[in-house]
Amino acid sequence: MPRVLPSLLILAALLADAGGGHGVALAFVLLAVPAAFALALACYGDALEERCSLARPALAGLAAALLVLSAALRSSVVVGGVPALAISALVSTLLLYAALGIGALLPGSRTVPESA
Repeated sequence: MPRVLPSLLILAALLADAGGGHGVALAFVLLAVPAAFALALACYGDALEERCSLARPALAGLAAALLVLSAALRSSVVVGGVPALAISALVSTLLLYAALGIGALLPGSRTVPESA
């Protein structure tokens, strides 16, 4: 569940934005930031233990950076509309998390050690 939490919070923020609740969407984005960084650290730990390639923590870190960008862009304009770049950053983050999920489902390339 902790690995899915950032995606769920981003999806909730996008739905709140679509419904016009920009303040609620900002709250969801701000809640997703620590969850995104926890996911990036978990992916980095998996890479250190050689359970995945370095692409997974790089994608998770990029997604966390895009999430922070979206939060920074929308934090000062809650009264008016939300900048298109903030929504684009959220959609890009959601797509990166989808790529992480698909990559986690694919079988990894396991090499068979040569016998001596």
